[in-house]
This record gives sequence, C-alpha cells and structure tokens, in this order.
Amino acid sequence: MKVMVRSRLMVAAAAIAIAGALGSAPVVAQEPVRGGTLTVGFPADAKTFDPRFSVIFSERQVMYPVYNTLTKLGPDFSINPELATSWDVLDGGKRIVFKLRTGVKFHDGTDFNAEVVKWNIDSRLDEETKSPQRKQLVKVVESVDVVDEHTVAFNLLGPFPALMGMLGQRVGFMVSPAAAQKHGEEFGSNPVGTGPFIFKEWVRGSHVRLERNPNYWEDGLPYLDKIHYEDVAGSVVGIQRLATGELDYVGQLSPNDIRSIEGNDDVELHPVKVGRWHSLQWRWDRAPFNDANFRLAVAHAIDRKHIVDILTAGMATMAAGPTPPGLWWYSELEAFEHDPAKAKEYLSKSSYKPGTEVPLVVAGTGVYPRIGALVQEQLQAVGIVIQLQPVPQKGWYGKVLKGEFEFTPTRWTQRPDPDGLLQILFHTDGFANSTKYSNPKVDALLEQARTMTDIPKRKAIYAEAQQQIAADLPYVSLFFAVEYGATRKRVQDFEWIPDQIPRFRELWLSN
Repeated sequence: MKVMVRSRLMVAAAAIAIAGALGSAPVVAQEPVRGGTLTVGFPADAKTFDPRFSVIFSERQVMYPVYNTLTKLGPDFSINPELATSWDVLDGGKRIVFKLRTGVKFHDGTDFNAEVVKWNIDSRLDEETKSPQRKQLVKVVESVDVVDEHTVAFNLLGPFPALMGMLGQRVGFMVSPAAAQKHGEEFGSNPVGTGPFIFKEWVRGSHVRLERNPNYWEDGLPYLDKIHYEDVAGSVVGIQRLATGELDYVGQLSPNDIRSIEGNDDVELHPVKVGRWHSLQWRWDRAPFNDANFRLAVAHAIDRKHIVDILTAGMATMAAGPTPPGLWWYSELEAFEHDPAKAKEYLSKSSYKPGTEVPLVVAGTGVYPRIGALVQEQLQAVGIVIQLQPVPQKGWYGKVLKGEFEFTPTRWTQRPDPDGLLQILFHTDGFANSTKYSNPKVDALLEQARTMTDIPKRKAIYAEAQQQIAADLPYVSLFFAVEYGATRKRVQDFEWIPDQIPRFRELWLSN
C-alpha cells in the first residue's frame, strides 16, 4: 500500500495527539519588522551543540536556530515538512521515501542533499560514533538509501509511527558532514547547520552568540539580526534582568517566580500549555529502593497536594503517571494517597527500619531545592531520614542519565508520540532509563505498541504498560508543572511547542 504525505499535511497519529487541547496559534496583528538583537536568559549547563551527542535540555534552545530538522513540530504536535518537503510511506510502513528541499546550503557553503541525510543517520547508527541516539535508532532503522540527489529512503525493521516526530527533534537535526569531519571532537563548539542563524561564539559560563543567515532558504526569515544567549544564575536573577530590560526572554518560570512581574506593562507572560512532568526517581535496582515495601513507604509518605500548594500556588495538576490529560495516550491512573500511617506500615514490612538514612541529590537551581526540602520533611515524618546533597545544575543531568544518583527529583517534557518518552524511560534498554527499571512485560508491551498504526489499539497497550509501571514504582509522580516564559513586550510572535523548547526562529522585535 502506498500512502502519500504532501506539504503541510500532518502524520495521522500526531494529528490527533492533542487535538483541540492546546488551542490555536496566535494571530499576527502587525507586519513583522526586520532587525535587532534578541537577548535570551540561558542556563549555563550546555556541554555540546552537536545534536548527535546532545542530551541537555537547554542545548536545543541554541540548536533549533542553528540547524533545521527533516520534519517540523507544530504547536499542536502536528508533523509538518521542513528539510523534507513530502514523504511516501511504503511496504506497510517499512520504507519511507522523503523528497528533500532543493537549493539549501549549510553555513559553510556545502550543499544539503540526500547524501547528507544518509551520512547524518549513518553517523548516529555507527557504534564507533557513540551517539546516545543510537539506542533509539538501531532498533528502528535498518538502512538509509540515496535514491537521487534530493530523494532519500529510510528502510525500517518494522512500521514505526514515532519516527516522524523523532525527525523533528534531536535525531532529525542535520549537521554539515564537511564541518563535522573538519572539526572532529570540537564540532560541538563549532556547529554548522542550515538554519536561520549562524553560530559565532560560545564563551562557556558566559554567553552564546548567533547572527542572521543572509542566505537562509525560507523566504523572509529570519527577522532578527542576532540572538544573544546570556547565562543567568536562576530564575530570580533572570526576572530581575528581564524587568530592567537587559534580557528579552526568560523561561521555566513558576507561578511564584512571576509574582514580581505580573503587573509590569513592559513584560508579557506566556503560559505553557502542556506542563513538564515532575517526579522523584530512584535506582530501582539498588538498595533501599529495590525493596518494594520501601518504595511503597516513600510513595505514601509524599504529600503531592502540599508540594503543589507550596511550589505552584496550588495551580499545577497533580500527577499519577508521566502522561498529562489531553494527550491521546493518557491513561487515568490511581495515585498513591498521602497516608503516613500506611507509609509506616510498609516501612515496617521492608528490610529497612525507622531511622534509615537516604541521600537525596538535588540540583541547585529552579524548583529542585524546594522539592528536596519538602520531601525531606515529609519522609522524616514517617521515619526515613533524608540527607540532602546539593549539586551544581551543570553536569547534574548527564550524571542522572548515567544512573549515578540513587535518588533525585527530575522533570521531563512530553514528546509528539508516546514512544518518545515511555520507551526511553521505561524499557530495559531505553537510553534514558536512569532508574534501571526492568520488567519483561512492560518491555513486550512497549515493543508491541511502537510498531502499530491503529491508535485505539496502541492506546490500550500503552494504558496497560503505564498501569504496570505505576505499580512497579520506578518513579513517584508529583505534578505537571504550571510554567511560563516571559518576554519584553517588544518581542512578537512567541509561540510554545509542547516540548517546551523555545525556537526563536520566527520572532521579531517591534519598534
């Protein structure tokens, strides 16, 4: 069977992902003005701007302006053309043939074509490259064929609906092979893409500088001359610098963070439409968390409502699992009730008695220190002694991915397909399975669901998998955050994508 997908059409699964739940795109009221510099408050935890190796959330704020992806995620998580203008799905979903945009050049002057796409995917698949994306791709992509200069085919091991969303994220960023080979291991500090902005400078711990690509392929874009990313030490400093006009954008703000700028006529707030999943994670395979009764004791000791009231002024949605309402794969789960008596009962059944000391590693910025303090207080009330271990934000997430911390608060944004988060976190071989959770039943369900195109059947399988994951407790879900981005009023056309990574590509500054 041949399925035709033409320009501006969305992939069926993604099209219904959040249908109606996220609202419509804002209407442009003015004609865009060209010129100016956008100054962005930026966390200082970036390690590389080579998308083949990137794992840090903040790195993509820089990568989206520098690179293009094969597909493009819309504000409703729809899948749209970008460097790929159209695609044909053949052989029951096992072969996808992409037509590529013509006349596109990298910032180093080299051509974007089918050979480039093959090199980018092959590089990620090559075991010697050591790309963290290899685990995602090697079970999906068998090979990539160059059909002609502007046509490339992906041969899959089986149908895989989530691929189209992946190609709008890290896997789909196209880097210049010539520049990557020229710079070698230093390419992450000298990134070269086809995007609307050219990378100019990175002073670690200080700033990143981008400048307008005068030869960008998309007519009329970009409007900005430059984007400057300034490292800021937390939201308090970022808000202060926004209020004084030193910054044009600050993100990851909580309801408590924005109180000082809510009445500021020069600032506009942009609420996130799908909140990040906040949770407590632990090494499921190590003591004391390899004891099911101990995990249940912690789960019942946690008062999620109190945490939500304190951290988000009661505005966040309490979470029982990783998927928020509004996404098609949402499954209603029964949350562990806050019950100190039950927590003490489970603790008494475990191999660990009252007074057990447990280290809780807490990143030093954002909500993490406050989550840590509240968790410490709540667990102390049932006899579990928490030793808070603050660590710098920089480097923290990389160590989380490596499973170096037994117990830590974390947060994750959603993906355009359930496979994008559930597979990487909860499959035994998931590349972000930092809890080392392993259940053969869950593995089988996730593997079955990822190859299916029937949405109702996929939803039923994901519901069963999420029920089992919730019972096994590799994470204690806390809440789906209420967050904001804040801009100066002169910043026009800001729009959220549900992955909560600001793109900055199409922004402009009013006079």
